[in-house]
Order: sequence, then structure tokens, then C-alpha cells
Amino acid sequence: MNPRALQLLAPSFISLRRLYPGIALGVVLALAGSFLAEHYGAPELLLVLLLGFGFASQAGDARMQPGVGFCSRQVLRIGVALLGARIGIEQVLAVGSLPLLVVLGSTPLIIGAALALGRWLRLPTLHSLVAGVAVAICGVSAAIAVAAVIPAGRLEERRLLGVVVGVTALGTLSMLLYPPLLASLGYSALDSGLLLGASIHDVAQAAAAGYLVSDSAGDVATLTKLLRVALLAPLVLLLGVLLRSRDSSGGEFPYFLLGFLALFGLNSLGWLPTGLREVLVAASQACLLLSMAALGMRTSLGELLAQGWKPFLLLVLLSAGLLLTAMTLLALFGPA
Repeated sequence: MNPRALQLLAPSFISLRRLYPGIALGVVLALAGSFLAEHYGAPELLLVLLLGFGFASQAGDARMQPGVGFCSRQVLRIGVALLGARIGIEQVLAVGSLPLLVVLGSTPLIIGAALALGRWLRLPTLHSLVAGVAVAICGVSAAIAVAAVIPAGRLEERRLLGVVVGVTALGTLSMLLYPPLLASLGYSALDSGLLLGASIHDVAQAAAAGYLVSDSAGDVATLTKLLRVALLAPLVLLLGVLLRSRDSSGGEFPYFLLGFLALFGLNSLGWLPTGLREVLVAASQACLLLSMAALGMRTSLGELLAQGWKPFLLLVLLSAGLLLTAMTLLALFGPA
């Protein structure tokens, strides 16, 4: 090889050598968590996070730190950019006007309530914002996406992980409790599906809860939930601009959002071939799993528990408020 070319490649090889140990450990944890989730039916992101907690001491090794830091920030942003391939405008058009009205009415109310309740509970504003978006939009994915646009150093990683753990636990609980609760209140299958899709945090959890009621309720729950997911694109873009404009140092422009927006647009226009779209969605999930393993390794379980009961109370209040808001909007604007 040309000596000049070797000179140019040398810095890249040195950087890769520094990053390799931490990235390799993160990949092993991500694969292990994915394997366990597939065999035991538990949420992948949560299992990878818990495995990361178990390797926090290894991540403190000087050889591991560069790669773990790279995964927790750069790989996270790549994963969020690729999320655009999962979302398209057709999700908004497929569900009709009533679910759209319920979702558009409840989302800003819940985010506003998160900021107000967070101030009352004396929690950091950015923590409350991440919690509010996680509850209002789509759980863990929304929390990660918003955290990615927050300027570095302004949100403690343990607070993001507290939201991830809490919103996952509440999503699982609501999947089990909401269907019998709505049935006892006399809601029809279709109305139950709308409420489940409008109030449960994760797509799979909302769909599963809907199909526990009936096939038609499951279809409505899934479509309504996907409509909430579709709001992630404009919301993340808006927050990225607002948070950067308020950062006194000017901050680094979140260029990965341009990739997010480009993929969202291509997917909405139907210009992403099915095979490519599936590859991008799988790559997004892989990046998020790897970044979650790194975030877990960078946070001790003791620090997470040291946050106390207030963050979890915030998530409980927001989750209950989301269901009540959806029920109120359905009563006001639904068919008589």
C-alpha cells in the first residue's frame, strides 16, 4: 500500500483500537440481552440495560471507557437518526379523525403536566421533559430520542435510565390492568382499543392489550399507538432546535436529526424500498440496544436508586393522567 495512504489511515486505526474494547463489551451485552428477550418474552432494551448495570465495574477500566462513551453518545444518535425509517405520514392518515384528535389533544397536555409536576416535585426540568415525552409518545424510544438532542452534560444518565426502567414497568402493568378496567367501565371494544392505544407506552404492549379485548380492538389500539409514534419526528426536531437555542455555549448542532427527518420524509413518500427499510429499522434497534448497554455500564445501580421515589411518582401520575385525558376527550368528541 502507498505510504501516504498508510499515513492517512493510521489515525483511524489508532481510534478504532482505543474504541474496540468498550464497543466489543457493549455488543456482547446487546446480543445477550436480545437472546434472553427472544426466549423469555421480556423487553429487549430493559434486559440489555440490566446487563449493563452488572458490568458497571468493568466499564470503569481505562481501556473500556472510550468505547463505552462512544456507544452511549454517538451510537445513540445514529440509532435515533435511523428511527426515521420506522415512521411515516401514512400512520397518521390510517387511523381517522377521532384517534388523531385524542392523540393531538392529550400529548401537549401530558408534556405540560410533566413540567408542572416536575417543578412541584423539585425534579430537574430536563428530567421531567424526558419523562413527559416518554409517557405521551412511545415510552423508551421517545425517552432515548429526546435525551439524544439534549446538549451533553445537561441531563444525568442515571435520570434517563430511571425513566427507562419506570416507563417500562408501568407499560407492562398497564397492559395487564387496563383491559379489564375499561371493560368494567362499559367501554365498547373499539373505544377500548382507542384508549389502550392512546395511553399505553410501548407499541407491542398497546397492541397486546388491545388483542386481549378483541381483534378489532387490537387493530385500533395498534393504529392509535402508531399515530403517537408518528408525533416523535416533529417533536424531536422541535426540541432539538429549542434546546440548542437555549444552550448558552451554542452547543453542537444535532446533525443526526437531519438524517432522522430525511428518512421520515423518504418513508412517508414511499421512496424507501421495503428491503432497505427493514435493514435500517434493524440497524436502528441494534444501535439503541448497544447504546443502552453502554448507558447501563456508565451508571451504578446505587446512583439509580438514590433518585428516590419522586421520579417514579411522576411517571405514575403522568400515566394515570394520560388515560384520564384520553377518556375525557373520547367522551367529549366521540360518537354519542
